[in-house]
Amino acid sequence: MKPLFLLASIFSFLAFAPTFSQEIVALRSVPFDVPSKKIYIADVYDERPNKHLGTHKNLTGDQIKLYLDKGAEQAVKNFYEISLPQQPDKNPIFIEIKALNVQESKRRMNSFIARAARAHIELAFLEQRGSEFVEIFSIQHNEDQVFGLYDKIGLYATHERRIRAALEYCMLAFLDNYQESEPDTLTTHFNVPKGGYRVDPRLGQWFNLVTVKGMRSTYFEGYAISYTGFVDNKKGFIRPYETSFEVTWARPGVAADNGYRDVESFVFRPELYFFYKRIVQGVYVSLSANVPVGYELLENLDEGNSFNFVIGIGASQGLRIIPWERRGIVFGADFFQQIETSKVYRRDIGVELVLGVNF
Repeated sequence: MKPLFLLASIFSFLAFAPTFSQEIVALRSVPFDVPSKKIYIADVYDERPNKHLGTHKNLTGDQIKLYLDKGAEQAVKNFYEISLPQQPDKNPIFIEIKALNVQESKRRMNSFIARAARAHIELAFLEQRGSEFVEIFSIQHNEDQVFGLYDKIGLYATHERRIRAALEYCMLAFLDNYQESEPDTLTTHFNVPKGGYRVDPRLGQWFNLVTVKGMRSTYFEGYAISYTGFVDNKKGFIRPYETSFEVTWARPGVAADNGYRDVESFVFRPELYFFYKRIVQGVYVSLSANVPVGYELLENLDEGNSFNFVIGIGASQGLRIIPWERRGIVFGADFFQQIETSKVYRRDIGVELVLGVNF
């Protein structure tokens, strides 16, 4: 029975394990201007545990892994040899690739959402001293570019350009700090900026939240459906994009006290400003101001109906909990205040309970 069980386990793993096809990124042979430095790239070593550039969706929506044509070691060496050809009187430099990947995410740009692309790279430059290799310079760099939300073709087609730009930046930074060492000098000979060449290696993750809010205030109760999009950030404030639509009705006794049989309101609430602050991973506090715009449907005591245009200004303070980064539930609560041109109130306060999904 054990062999049958083993074969069944292997079959199940192969049947249900995620598989990814491959696509190739070929670096163009484009030279770049370099200072007059007597070096050439003797060899390149890829130290990355995963040799691909990342897992992405291609233009047909399939999950694929991107690879550099001929492998990262040969591709990077060939690219640098165009501008720094090997010659007998030049000093050999060796490169270790610590990180090289391309990334995609979304980003808020003023009042709209855009796509962001990044080529992230980390290189170490080495010299051979006797039988040992000595690291003399290291650098990280992000080459970022912003696209329209629906410009998937432009983003996908320019991964290669951002990789070349990142490689060029790293080499120029190295050459800018490089000074030829004296024959008997074995010390590091670089002037590295005080801040170094360190960057955030990852684009912030984009969250899509669709939530339903149960609302209860001094005068009304009801529900709202909201969409929120934001890029996660460990430090500083996050500026989400949010909009919501609300349906509310007067609490018992409120309509009658104001001369109506019933009052219902339908309000679109775009945010005026909105901030999240990450407390710990998956937990955010929020602060927002918004402009509610809509109308009230008023049922008069004599059974006639009338409409009232509603506009105002609102604010809220709340908490969002997102236990799972990729997909899962979202829950939280808000305390809100608002001033509106309602027929039954001018100032109102209340609470919202929030439940939704993150995708």
